Amino acid sequence: MITMNRVRLQLLASRVLSLANILPKDENRIAFYSTPDVSDNALALFKYVYGLNEGYELVWLLNKPDSTGWSALTERYPDVKGVALYSARGLKELIRAKFVVTTDVLPVTPHLDQRVIQLWHGLPGKKTGYEHPLGVKDLYLYMDRWTTDFVTTSELVVGAFVRQFMIKPGKFRILGQPRNDGMLANMKNAKALLSRIWEVDIENYDHILLYAPTYRYTSYMKDFDASVRVVKSLITKRFTEFLKENNSLLVIKPHKLIANVIRPEIKDSENVKLLTNDSLSKNLLTINDVMGTFDVLITDYSSIYEDYILLERPVVFYLPDREELEKKSGFLLPYDFFAPGSKPGDVNELITALKGYFEDPKKDLEWRKTVKSLLYEVGDDNESSERVYRRLIKEGKE
Repeated sequence: MITMNRVRLQLLASRVLSLANILPKDENRIAFYSTPDVSDNALALFKYVYGLNEGYELVWLLNKPDSTGWSALTERYPDVKGVALYSARGLKELIRAKFVVTTDVLPVTPHLDQRVIQLWHGLPGKKTGYEHPLGVKDLYLYMDRWTTDFVTTSELVVGAFVRQFMIKPGKFRILGQPRNDGMLANMKNAKALLSRIWEVDIENYDHILLYAPTYRYTSYMKDFDASVRVVKSLITKRFTEFLKENNSLLVIKPHKLIANVIRPEIKDSENVKLLTNDSLSKNLLTINDVMGTFDVLITDYSSIYEDYILLERPVVFYLPDREELEKKSGFLLPYDFFAPGSKPGDVNELITALKGYFEDPKKDLEWRKTVKSLLYEVGDDNESSERVYRRLIKEGKE
């Protein structure tokens, strides 16, 4: 998560930038930032703006200038500049850019009509910021100061984010999530995209499942052991046999540290594969771009289900450590209602839940539609990037 060194660096950068904010901004310069580098909503909006060919100078602010995502981006877009965020050049770009697009906390106090467009990295899931049950706030204390426009999907979501970050309600823009454009536009070729990443044809499986657990934390410290345990609980003889019996493929998208641990255990499996951020980044894709591949999502309290719900397909909430997680982070929205699907506590219950959805994919459909309608007033199409661009960048220049 956020280390103390990074916190100090961000606060120092904020003070330096505040002193320079009186300098004029370049209206044709857009700076992008995401965590991980070159990913998520920022990548989706970047692709859209670049494709317009309207003369913008596009810059990526990077945590790691040698990251996989940046290497792939420079190969495809050699005219786009990338600079280390915490460097003289990076701070200069933040000072000069009229528009700053980010998916994470970025220490820019905007002046002179500079717009800091916060796309964030998902809809509300676990409690953070002012809502954190252990009182951990860190840089979320400064979110209102460092944001001019917070992009999201509904009034209900606005209320949840206000509680977390204490951002003034007037700064929210209900325009959708750009990363969902790829999911909704790639419905017909999602399997082909995923097959290309692995160089394996996945068309012959009857069911393709995505398992995307969130990383476990104790306060803001990573709980590696707990994160490994929950993923390993699926890599069992019983569950593998279930997958084989039902001609199913389980795609696990874990944190990169977890991937390194479980990779040796599944390398020879025909029914379990890993999907990592690096493999997606090499192709300048996000998980949303291939989401149409999956017949069922297995997750816990990760906000990935709030994207997947747009497809109206089954979601299983596998949360064997629910009681422990509720104490450490908790759920921002009432979990029993806003997690619209079966909630198994062990592998046997998970198998039962999956069998039920295999037999009847429309089970819980009305529940999923209800939650979808509350989370999305806007954004159930593939035009979120266009709305963000037109409203916050194009109109911001006029």
